[in-house]
Amino acid sequence: MKRNIPAIHDLAAQKKISAHRVMDFTNSANPLGPSSRARDAIRKSIKMIDRPVDDRARYLKRAIARLHNVQEDNVLASGSFDDLVAEITRSFNVGRLLCPAPYPSYYRNIVEGPIAFDFLALEEKDHFFFDERLWEARLPGCDAAVISYPSFISGTPLTHDDVLRMIAHAEDRGALLIIDETLIRYSDAGSAAGDIAGHPKCLIISSLTEYYALQGLPVSYLIGEPATLSVIRQRFPVNPPSTPAAAAATQSLRDTAYHRRTRKYFADEHAFIEERLKKIPGISFYTTGCGSFIIQFSHAPSRTDIFSRYNILVDTISGCLFFPVKNHKWNARYLKTLKNIMGEQHDETP
Repeated sequence: MKRNIPAIHDLAAQKKISAHRVMDFTNSANPLGPSSRARDAIRKSIKMIDRPVDDRARYLKRAIARLHNVQEDNVLASGSFDDLVAEITRSFNVGRLLCPAPYPSYYRNIVEGPIAFDFLALEEKDHFFFDERLWEARLPGCDAAVISYPSFISGTPLTHDDVLRMIAHAEDRGALLIIDETLIRYSDAGSAAGDIAGHPKCLIISSLTEYYALQGLPVSYLIGEPATLSVIRQRFPVNPPSTPAAAAATQSLRDTAYHRRTRKYFADEHAFIEERLKKIPGISFYTTGCGSFIIQFSHAPSRTDIFSRYNILVDTISGCLFFPVKNHKWNARYLKTLKNIMGEQHDETP
């Protein structure tokens, strides 16, 4: 059930080119790139790199708390998403972690790590629909569960009511529930941060590197009951984000214009992509709750290696292509390459 997710630096090394020349369609990083306020914050923070890092990331915590309408002591900020997941699972002595599959590319390292995963397979024929009843049946065999809200791949994302039921069900079973809201800003969904109050074994986790295009300056955080976060801090050291990372993330959260620009860009680019996809033979497609496309094939293509020839890194999931929206030039090249692949295959079909 583990995915073979290609990595940008591996392809660059294989082709002996700079990673800057690789068009990476495996992640959900915002195609707008870091906001102007984030860039300014990075430049200013350089003056502070000769000083100790704020181990509590106070300004960042304040911005996160305001975003989710919670108190600052309900927030724990960190750098690496992978380390934060590891610290949670070790603090709660998690033996088995229930996780929907396919999972997003930013789970790559934690799945390959020491945590024992129990995968709940989502079916391609059902547009990777998340079946709550099946999840509930599998939960008793696990100590904890992580769910993506919204799903990066499902054609029918979880609703807020679905999440409320899952919170209640996990609490009844005594299982730790981790709600991953990394991609929530791409959707119309509202955060569940206010719903987990009073639930000590329920946590919100989020990485700011995807939506705010800060993959080189990782920042992640938890929202939970203060006593729960205190246990995690006391049992294992939580590495704070670097000074430039914390500054960039703080200003990104405060940049309301960035969110409006992202929504407008996605609306415009969706129209362009949908128009081109409809003209490609042998495929069907749908849009996920976080704005990416899933491309399905009537017959499996035999020449997806052609993408690599043009320095395009693609993610194949259960016989489908994951197509996150990128900048217009990249999207156009991706679509042209896919059209050529499918056109050649269509011409060869008797």
